[in-house]
Amino acid sequence: MKRRNKDLFIKTQQSLTVKYSLLILLFLFLFITLLYAIAYFWFTTAEKNELREMALYEAESVEKLLEEPRDFIREPQFLTVNSNQLFYYVFNTKGELVLQNEQLSLFKGEFLNMIDDWTPAREQIKTEVIEINHDKILKHKKEDQFSTYIPKGEKLKVMMIAEPIYERNQLVGYLYLGEDITDLSELLRGLFILLVIMIVFFSCIAFYFSSVMSKRAMVPIRHAFKRQQDFVADASHELRTPLSVMLSSIEILEMEKDQLSNMPARMVDNVKEEVRRMTELVGDLLTLARSDTDDPKQISFENIDLQPISEKTVHSFEPHALEKNIQLNLDVQHSITVYGQRERLIQLLYILLDNAIKYSSENDHVKLTVWKEKDDAFISVSDTGIGIDEKDLSYIFERFYRVDRARTRQNGGHGLGLSIAKWIVDLHGGQISVESKLDAGTTFVVKLPQKK
Repeated sequence: MKRRNKDLFIKTQQSLTVKYSLLILLFLFLFITLLYAIAYFWFTTAEKNELREMALYEAESVEKLLEEPRDFIREPQFLTVNSNQLFYYVFNTKGELVLQNEQLSLFKGEFLNMIDDWTPAREQIKTEVIEINHDKILKHKKEDQFSTYIPKGEKLKVMMIAEPIYERNQLVGYLYLGEDITDLSELLRGLFILLVIMIVFFSCIAFYFSSVMSKRAMVPIRHAFKRQQDFVADASHELRTPLSVMLSSIEILEMEKDQLSNMPARMVDNVKEEVRRMTELVGDLLTLARSDTDDPKQISFENIDLQPISEKTVHSFEPHALEKNIQLNLDVQHSITVYGQRERLIQLLYILLDNAIKYSSENDHVKLTVWKEKDDAFISVSDTGIGIDEKDLSYIFERFYRVDRARTRQNGGHGLGLSIAKWIVDLHGGQISVESKLDAGTTFVVKLPQKK
């Protein structure tokens, strides 16, 4: 049976790795975002400035035409456009086209649609996109109805500038000029894709270095925890011998109890009880210390029949239950076999039954039930005792956690039993759950796989 061997430090290391990675990626994302924003602003500003310069040049040409002794609203004139220009149009205040030229006469309708109803009060710049039909271009190419300039892409991105034209502070028309910025758009798009690829690439590097950094950060913590484990195991082991000697000495004193007065006799009983509690605590500490250091692969497992060990455990607790007038019942199916360690499974039953009887009152009921479903074996220990508050249920398997410290102290508990039970269940690859209600009782259910 493979134990669910989750290193105590794995989650911490993973958390550190994620935090380191996110921190690095945050700075990387901010840097790349800032870089792209600067590049975008730089290039678009340069294009806008170039567009303004062309508009200024064309405006000067219009002013020269206006100085000529002719009507500005007469037939449309054709001007030679700059090599970077797509179109150049001038409308009078009546909406009549008076000056025009374009590199792609095929798209004249689209150009005019883009500037339709655009009457700026001052200089304005905007961007539009034209869908390109290449079949239509090839058809018109044979008829020589447009210039040699042919867009290569599927879309034509146009940056346009519009300016009102004044003569002697009187509005006489509007100037519209468009420039092809498809190459700039593709450049910025390529830059964006490159930066995204860089983010992915450096994310992998960041994750790798974060993992390395988190592992190095955990090294001193692992060493400190290992020393703590060794100390607990060694101290627990060394304490067992003097406690055994003390308990033996107290038992000898009990043999002379009849010769002692009431006060010394009570003191002997109290000391014996405290030594017993200390012995149990030291044993539990030693068990937990071993649970953190033992390699589950080196623990011997075998096929265990739960029926005989369940019956033996119940018989062992019958005198204890009888003292409190608690009815102890057993319901077990025949021959329920699991692959596990006998001593640990017996310890598991002892812990659950001891808790059930300890926190039950007189005339309560405690029941141990063992059954199987498909490939799993189930162990249930239920009682009608004092129960556990719902807010405490998620913490009861933690070490040294006690629901009611005063009550637990009175009953001799020290908050390690259920954490040991949880470790035993994990060791066997099983699951343990609890349902409880105050003053209504508690039920622990253990699920164990029957096969390795």
